[in-house]
Amino acid sequence: MNTNHLCYIPSIVPSFSVESDGDTQIILIQNEADVDPMIQRLSQITPEAFIAISRKEANIATGYGQTRSVMNILLVLQPASPIIRYEDVPFLVRFSPADLTSYANIVSKLEDTADLLDTLRSFIHHNGSMTTTADHLNIHRNTLQYRPKRIQTLTGKDPRNWLELIELTHGLLTFYQ
Repeated sequence: MNTNHLCYIPSIVPSFSVESDGDTQIILIQNEADVDPMIQRLSQITPEAFIAISRKEANIATGYGQTRSVMNILLVLQPASPIIRYEDVPFLVRFSPADLTSYANIVSKLEDTADLLDTLRSFIHHNGSMTTTADHLNIHRNTLQYRPKRIQTLTGKDPRNWLELIELTHGLLTFYQ
């Protein structure tokens, strides 16, 4: 979030910084009917901001934990919308910290290849569609053809195979926690 816009948030609703960098703000809203209008206002003021929303909880710490978890999913998977709600991704929240393998994270092998990480994220987001992924990445479909093969060479997992794509998705979520 651009900190130049953070000065506007307190004038809208009480908020406070929760991270040392000052870029992370927490806003507590008691009335559920106020959540969507607040999201709209925040999106207008800071369109580049990522927004994570928890479920309504009796315990602030539980809500904060939910928002941290869904923000991690937002940052890792980079879906089209910069807004994510816990209620939309509870499976991914529980899936992220699960210790499913005894070997080193396979996605770490892609760490130095930003184009392959972007390809994997887009491929996940577009349900494995090569055409939609190529369009999203602004590359020719033929250019995209070699990238899943390269991901498979580096990780040993083929993103075109749904079970192996699930492993790669889990790898992304756990590697960037």
